Amino acid sequence: MDIPVPILFLVLMLVGTFFLGYNDVQRKKYLNRGINDQVLLVVIQILGGGLLIPLLLIFGIPEIKQGFYAAFVGTIALNVISQNLFIRAFKLSDASLIAPLRLIIPPLVIVTGFLFLGEIPTWEAALGIVVTVFGLWFLLFPDYRISLKLDRGVVYGLVGCVLWALSFPLDKQTVVTSSALFATTTVAISVGVLTLIVNQIRNKSFATQMISALTADPKAFLSVSLTYTLGLAFRNEAFNYGLAAYASSLTRLSALWTVILSGKMLQEKYVGKRLFATVLMFAGILLTVFLQ
Repeated sequence: MDIPVPILFLVLMLVGTFFLGYNDVQRKKYLNRGINDQVLLVVIQILGGGLLIPLLLIFGIPEIKQGFYAAFVGTIALNVISQNLFIRAFKLSDASLIAPLRLIIPPLVIVTGFLFLGEIPTWEAALGIVVTVFGLWFLLFPDYRISLKLDRGVVYGLVGCVLWALSFPLDKQTVVTSSALFATTTVAISVGVLTLIVNQIRNKSFATQMISALTADPKAFLSVSLTYTLGLAFRNEAFNYGLAAYASSLTRLSALWTVILSGKMLQEKYVGKRLFATVLMFAGILLTVFLQ
């Protein structure tokens, strides 16, 4: 029996975002255990991207179209910085606080689209942005009192999200000029290799430390890389069965899974308030995407 396309799209997206949300919780768990954040980032990117290579060989390497290489270089440069900022944010703060920050990326993309491309959102979409911002305010200030002193992890996370919003047009360009699978695999591995090189230049013993960490707990690194890969694979496959706007909004469900799982697996505090803020921000995204 054939599965209706909308149902297939929804199932694939739900599974993919669950793995990505679970991956966030794994990252925080291993960081709490004392694993070096830079080692963890390098391994996730290189091994996670490497695990996608068999799928790439099965489906074939796509034709590389004009405009790919410029976008490829630009998105790698931005992702090296943003991925590093986000892994540091997870190290310093709760996963249930950092993961929902990604929900501000779609509204930021609309703002950058207005500033750089002259795209004007509808009033309904603007309302969605307001709802998302209100949810962000509730996430950062659950006691309703605004403080100018933010948690350092939150600052890293917010800056990382701004960089991801700026890289969004480049990410899209790499996919359009190749394929989602090829772009995801090559960008992930390139970000990991470049991060490895930067850390090795800064610390001559970094590669030795990474090998020691891998040999000490190989199952942990394989597990966190595998969930990252599965999340990307299911999510990217879902892109073939739904509109980009729907896929972009449902991808943010990973933040909801992270908040729920962090309460159960990491026993983090304030999960109830953060869950409410996350749902509110996600509702704002739905308004922004579907009513613009």
